[in-house]
Amino acid sequence: MGHWEGSIKVTNDVRHVSLRWLERIDPQAAAAIVSLIDCTVEDDGVLGFTQAMSAGQAREFCVGLQAAIDRGCGHALLGESVDGPACFVMMTRSAMPNCRHLAELTKGVVHPHMRGHGLIPQLFHEIVLRARQLGIERLTLDVRENTRAHKLWGRMGFVSFGVLEDYARVGETSHRGHYMTQRVSDLAARLALD
Repeated sequence: MGHWEGSIKVTNDVRHVSLRWLERIDPQAAAAIVSLIDCTVEDDGVLGFTQAMSAGQAREFCVGLQAAIDRGCGHALLGESVDGPACFVMMTRSAMPNCRHLAELTKGVVHPHMRGHGLIPQLFHEIVLRARQLGIERLTLDVRENTRAHKLWGRMGFVSFGVLEDYARVGETSHRGHYMTQRVSDLAARLALD
């Protein structure tokens, strides 16, 4: 549909952000995605990286994203503003025929300078639209306990369905992780999309 091919303008109080679902991870998109993930290093590596990605890691990460998109299970949403990369979300649909109603939000990041400016509801709005288009009925994710992201997911209506004690290790410190879920219809209602 044309809706997914073009850009959607998101206006908040001070910034304009263009959100687009990527079909190709071109060099510009790759650089934007890597820079966004790299900025999470300051958040204690909550996306799995405790230091900026090396060129090799960045290339491998972006090749993996493109492969998921090519297989039809990966859906990458990139947001950019005049100031640069603003946000990135990766939604991965289950490849198993009996589980095609499920998708996992495998990566999600908002640039620190864009946090608190109303971008999260817009991102979830686009996720709901894409999920409905694909017949996805339930979203899952995993997150380190007591992080900003964990609290955000809870505020957006995601609930824990399991806890893993040794979910992530940063240096010598082990962190608990939560596996969370929400029905797409419930998220849509929370966003007043119905």
